Amino acid sequence: MANLEFQREQHEALKATYRLFGQGDLMKFFLFEEHRYIYKPVNYFPIYEKWFSPYRGKDIVFVEVGVQNGGSAQMWKHYFGKSAHIVGVDINPACKQVEEEQITVEIGSQEDPDFWAAFKEKYPRVDILLDDGGHTMNQQITTFREMFPHIRDGGLYMCEDCGTSYWKEYGGGLKNPASFIEFVKNFVDEINASYTQGEVPSTYNTLNMGGVHFYGGIVIAEKSRLPFKPFSLLLGETKANH
Repeated sequence: MANLEFQREQHEALKATYRLFGQGDLMKFFLFEEHRYIYKPVNYFPIYEKWFSPYRGKDIVFVEVGVQNGGSAQMWKHYFGKSAHIVGVDINPACKQVEEEQITVEIGSQEDPDFWAAFKEKYPRVDILLDDGGHTMNQQITTFREMFPHIRDGGLYMCEDCGTSYWKEYGGGLKNPASFIEFVKNFVDEINASYTQGEVPSTYNTLNMGGVHFYGGIVIAEKSRLPFKPFSLLLGETKANH
């Protein structure tokens, strides 16, 4: 009961803060609108707003791995608008019950490449994928490997709750090469492969990842196909001094 009362006090404090300073439409929905249960770290909301706002009101397919109670699917539906199709992925068949207009739930394991192969055939276009699934290293790495190449050009891949990369019970641990964070750190070198004088070979990410961004608990990869390897040009005129 004490924990519940503490949560209520936090909720009231957040609502008061929102009224004073404002934290975007997602936080507004989270705090004030009726919806199914949503459990989210509040520091994620400004990050969502920064990266997701350009896609509002557009015809997009938004995939969220991890459905649970279905509240966040309702939040994305409200935020992105009537043209968005929200697709949830969960291993629990009971999550099908949260389907409603604009919200579809696919049942399967995010660790299963065969599930993702069937998913990609059913959904040939995905604009944004948010991995809020089981948070183990194998789940996060498998989902990225299977789905980042499938994200459309100009889309986003976001993985949240990456703090589990530091938790041994999830297969992580500080500097553990098997963790998702260490896996993603390699992207920095891959993006810069053309500058490494051959030490880092060019990969899919070299020509298809526009950037990788790290926040507390969140990693974002931009999907941006380069038509050719980076190169430099010298253009313009130089006037001789007289």
